[in-house]
Amino acid sequence: MQSETSQRKPALFGRNAAESAPFAARAEGIRIWDEAGNEYLDASSGAISVISVGHGVEEVVEAMAAQARAFAYVLGGRLRHHPAEDLAQALAAMAPGDLNRVIFVSGGSEANETAFKLARNYHVVRGKPEKYIVLSRRRSYHGATLATLSLSGYEERRGPYGPLLLWEPQVAECNCYRCPFGLSYPQCQLRCANDLQRAIDEYGAEKIAAFIAEPIVGAAGAATTPPDGYFQTIREICERNDILFIADEIITGLGRTGRNFGIEHWGVVPDVITTAKGLSGGYVPLGAVIVSDKVADAFDAAGKPFVHGFTYMAHPVTTAAALAVLNVVQREQLIENARVQGERLFSRLAVLADSEPLVGEVRGKGLLAGLELVTDPWTKQPHAKSLGVTQRLIAAAQARGLMLYPCQSGEGHGDQVIVSPPLTVTAEEIDAIVERLTLALADVRADLDA
Repeated sequence: MQSETSQRKPALFGRNAAESAPFAARAEGIRIWDEAGNEYLDASSGAISVISVGHGVEEVVEAMAAQARAFAYVLGGRLRHHPAEDLAQALAAMAPGDLNRVIFVSGGSEANETAFKLARNYHVVRGKPEKYIVLSRRRSYHGATLATLSLSGYEERRGPYGPLLLWEPQVAECNCYRCPFGLSYPQCQLRCANDLQRAIDEYGAEKIAAFIAEPIVGAAGAATTPPDGYFQTIREICERNDILFIADEIITGLGRTGRNFGIEHWGVVPDVITTAKGLSGGYVPLGAVIVSDKVADAFDAAGKPFVHGFTYMAHPVTTAAALAVLNVVQREQLIENARVQGERLFSRLAVLADSEPLVGEVRGKGLLAGLELVTDPWTKQPHAKSLGVTQRLIAAAQARGLMLYPCQSGEGHGDQVIVSPPLTVTAEEIDAIVERLTLALADVRADLDA
């Protein structure tokens, strides 16, 4: 029986207040049940990578409750607390190279916004106030605030806000499946990476503060993954021009790709890492900015603070929750599980792609897989946007008891979805996900052919 609440017009306003969506009732592991008793495999981990240790982990809930009972909030700068200090130490130990200092915020958009301000302030304290521009790639998504949206190449989300936005992405995307230059790897000689130097030359290196990029593109490109040499070239260009390299690991951080951080697949150490989503496992809103000693030391040497702050920075309950999440990740060896089960996921998806004509490409790493849907896998011809193929697949999958994440299709690109189950996923659950996805794709193909 539907609850009285489910029959009322919702007071919630915005894109997530759809009246037709069922009400969630409970969740455990990678499964969610609605009020009607329907089961769904959460194969997107919520909004890509959020549900890291699974739903309903009592250890995390107890850590939150214990901290709330002790104290829920204290004013930062007046009192320190152990959850934030301990979590910062744990993140610094996981991060590559000299990324040893951590700032806690309330989510991914705040983390990237903080990183932009940090980059600007870093150059100011070094006596280079002319450096203020942040560069980004044309197919990217870095957040919903005005500054982060300004650097996001995601037209569907930028659209209504054009007059308010500060910048536009200026650097070519890295997409070997649909190269923006019409070239092929490795004969291309990484022209997409070297396009960063072109943009720097256009504006002047003396004006550029930072460059931000996702190691593997999320919502704007369904796990688009660069080839070897791409990020090595990006790192070298940033070093040569005295520009900070910010790795946006909101999605790819904390084990999602089978490594602590996604950028580690290319052996590159950025100056700043931003992360969120899986950090707190979906139990509370939390993001982090992990800062290199090089950057932090510049403030110490100048004797000046980083001029920035939010009310809920390093909140005791959220940091206690995240510390419990990381304890589960490490104790249960979930990063290794992401690598192992990721291999199984990609193996199964490769078989699916060989037999399903809707699938043009499967890409990604670990438990972050993207599918690009096309009319013909040989020509890579995308479907007409008016057909709404992505949304058809999302609906068909949910009807089959499978939650996927839709991505921007964009002009000249195919429809795209992401598969990114929780890090706890088992081999049997991987098989169930791919089986339900196979049925959903057949449903969409039959619908299109009708």
